[in-house]
Amino acid sequence: MRKLLSAGWVFVALPLFLPASAPGQSSQDPLRGEVSDSILGYEREVFEYSAGGRRNPFRPLTAFNTSGPRFEDLELTGIVYSPEVGSVVVIADRTNEQRYRLREGERVGTARVLEIRPGEVVFGITTFGVSRQAILRAKKERGQGE
Repeated sequence: MRKLLSAGWVFVALPLFLPASAPGQSSQDPLRGEVSDSILGYEREVFEYSAGGRRNPFRPLTAFNTSGPRFEDLELTGIVYSPEVGSVVVIADRTNEQRYRLREGERVGTARVLEIRPGEVVFGITTFGVSRQAILRAKKERGQGE
């Protein structure tokens, strides 16, 4: 039994004492006396997911750049409504007073301007893969008819 254990240790320790060759170089197998020209390579496995109308679980929930203010911190400060030329909306971030000028289709944070109407703006908001719509309305100034 003792000889069997010592023989086992020889096979376990033998690879530790064999010379290693650099990747891509020919190496000689010391046990067989053969030369192998194998090159180590890396192949990435590619997966494809058939969604069938569902969200792909392998894609991040925030697939776009979400840097920017949260929608809850935005305030509508002005609308330049012109259907012929293209309307522009001015949005302010209440946390740092930064202003954004947006047209239909443009983004700020997780919100995208869907439609600009006289007096209000319709936003599409996507958070963690869930989409919803919200409307910001212009505040009426004192003295205006309500």
